[in-house]
Amino acid sequence: MKKINSIGLVLILSVAAFAGCQVREREEANQDYLEVIGEYEQQTPEAGYRLNLSYNGPIEQREKFLKWADSVKQVVPSMVKMNEGIYLNYMPEQMGKKISRDMYQTSVTYLLTVSDSSLYSSLTEDLLERNIPFNLNVMGTFMEPEQKTKLQHQMLQKAMENARAKLDFMISDGREYEIIGIEELDNTTPYGPEYYDFNRRMVARVKVKASLK
Repeated sequence: MKKINSIGLVLILSVAAFAGCQVREREEANQDYLEVIGEYEQQTPEAGYRLNLSYNGPIEQREKFLKWADSVKQVVPSMVKMNEGIYLNYMPEQMGKKISRDMYQTSVTYLLTVSDSSLYSSLTEDLLERNIPFNLNVMGTFMEPEQKTKLQHQMLQKAMENARAKLDFMISDGREYEIIGIEELDNTTPYGPEYYDFNRRMVARVKVKASLK
């Protein structure tokens, strides 16, 4: 008898749980949702630059360049050597000839982060005066982590304001809504990151889900 009562109790609880699930599913089905993407874009504020400085030339001038680079590092502590290599510049017409020291070439590459563009100009002038073969390229902008975090927070707030404005526009019948989900999106846009880096633009994007009351 006890066994029969236990089975009956389990069946009753199962039916109740199933009915509760159905009620919740009907409520969710009748619930109206709306999703929008909030965006905010602005000009990148004055920031530093990432410079790629490299030497590619005869091995005889390697020590001269490295000594000059060491002096620059005293001024720019963020300067980091990325790679260095020595290779043989051996042309087909030299096949069979004895290898000599002047056939070797060397390459050295540094990455620098500088506060403004003035250092770019001074490095260029200095290297030209020293008659050292070099390449100096601007690789992108740079901001201090604290400044970047503060700016990201401000831009996300603006993106949220844009999302709310879209919700207010799309819900034209005066219904109230409650934001139930926020997701930060990748800031890669159809233009690609290179476009924003080259044009010094920044963008923040958020997906906002709202429940209509």
